[in-house]
Amino acid sequence: MTTDINTAQQRGDRAPSYDLGAEQAVLGIMLSDPKAPEKVADLLGGEDFYSPKNAEIFRTIMQAAADGHPTEPIAIAGILADRGDLQRLGGGPYLSECVSNAPLAPQLSWYARRITDCAERRTFEETGIKLVQAATSPSREVEDLAVLAQSLIEKAQPRRRVLEMTDLGSLINPGLDDIEQRANRPPGIPTGFTDLDELIGGLRRKQLITIGGATGMGKSIALVDIARHIAIRQRLNVAFFSFEMSKEEIFDRILSAESKVPHHLIRDGKLEDRDWSRVMSTIGPMANAPLFLMDKAPMRVKDIAYHCRQQQRGPGLDVVMVDHMHLVSPSNDRIVERTAIMENVSPDLKRLSMELDVPVVAAAQLNRNPSMRADKTPELTDLKGASSIEQDSNVVILLNRPDYYDKDSPRRGEVDFVVAKSRNSETKVITMAAQLHLSRFVDMAVV
Repeated sequence: MTTDINTAQQRGDRAPSYDLGAEQAVLGIMLSDPKAPEKVADLLGGEDFYSPKNAEIFRTIMQAAADGHPTEPIAIAGILADRGDLQRLGGGPYLSECVSNAPLAPQLSWYARRITDCAERRTFEETGIKLVQAATSPSREVEDLAVLAQSLIEKAQPRRRVLEMTDLGSLINPGLDDIEQRANRPPGIPTGFTDLDELIGGLRRKQLITIGGATGMGKSIALVDIARHIAIRQRLNVAFFSFEMSKEEIFDRILSAESKVPHHLIRDGKLEDRDWSRVMSTIGPMANAPLFLMDKAPMRVKDIAYHCRQQQRGPGLDVVMVDHMHLVSPSNDRIVERTAIMENVSPDLKRLSMELDVPVVAAAQLNRNPSMRADKTPELTDLKGASSIEQDSNVVILLNRPDYYDKDSPRRGEVDFVVAKSRNSETKVITMAAQLHLSRFVDMAVV
C-alpha cells in the first residue's frame, strides 16, 4: 500500500521534499519589499520551487525587478493579467494571501535556504530512482552502471548559488602579482621542453593538446617524456592511459631516459655493473613520482573519465595523457566507421579537459601523405580525422624526424616539433634532439 507523501511527512516518516509555506513566505516578502528580489537573486531560482504556480510567480517578480518595474501585488497582478495567466495562477486573492502571511523581511534568506534544501532533497531522490531503474535494467552493463552512478552523483551535488561577477578593482593586486611571477614560470604546467614551453606557455587547464605523428615517429616517446618530467621533476599527478605500450614497457622507457642507460640493454636485461649503478641512482626519484598508469584496452572516453574522477578524488589529478586517441573506442558502441569514431572521440576528450579542469594530452596518428610528398613536413590535414581533431584541439604538435625518411640526412638525430595550431601563440617549428637509444627527446641546448 502506497503511503501519501503529505501524510508521511506529517507523521515524520520522511524528511520533507517540499515546503509550500516557505515558498509562499518568499513570494510574500518579495511582493512586500522592493529590495527583496535583489537580495534573493543569488540564493535561489525558479527551478527550486516545488509548485509550478509559485515558480512562475517568482520568475515574473524577478523579471519585473530586472526591467525596473514595480513588484508590489497590484503591479504583478497586472503583468500576469496582460499575459492571460492571472486566474490560472490563483488570481489576486492568492497574491494577497502570500502577502498577508509573509514573515518579516530579514527572515528572507532562511526561507530561501529552506526552499533550496528541499529542492536538493528532490534531486537526490530522483537520482536514487534513476539508479534503481538503471540497475534493474537487463540492458545495462555493470561497467556502465558505475559510470552512470558517478555522473548522476556529481550532478546531484548541493547547488549553492554565489555571486559570479567580480568587480575590476578586486583584480588589481592579485593580477599585478601574477604578472610579476609570469616571467619566472609559464602559465601552464611545463612540459620539460624549454622552447616549447616558451611558445605555448606549458600545458594549460581545460585544453586538449594533440601530438600527432606517423607510425614510428616518436609519439609515445614524446608523451612519456612529458609525463615523466611532470611527475618526477614537478611532483604533479599524471594519469597515463596507454593503448600501445604495456605499463612495463613504459617503466623500461622511463628508466632508460632517466638513467641514460640504452633502452635495448634494459629491455634485454643485459646490464653491466656501471649500468646497474646508474639505474639504481634513479630509482629514488622514480619511487615517489605520482605517475599512474593504465594499459587496459579497449577503453572508451567515458571509461577514461570514470578513472580520472576516481583519481581526482583520491591522490589528485593535474594532467591526463592518452596514447593514443585513435585507439580509444567511442562511447557509443554502435559507431564503427573510423571518421565517425574520431568525430566522437576528440570532442569527448576536449569535454573531459573542461570537466576535470586539467590539460588532456593525446597522441594522434597521421596518414601516409607526408611520405608521398617531396617536403615531408606534416600538416594538419595529415591527421586521421583531421577536421575533428583540429577543431577540438587547443594545440596541435606534429612530429617530424628528417632521418626517418632519409637515413643519410644531415639532420640525423633531430626531431621537429611542428606547432601547427596554437590558440595562444604563433605557429612555429621547434627542433630538438632525438635520443632514441635512450627513449627520449631533449632540448638541443642539452646535447
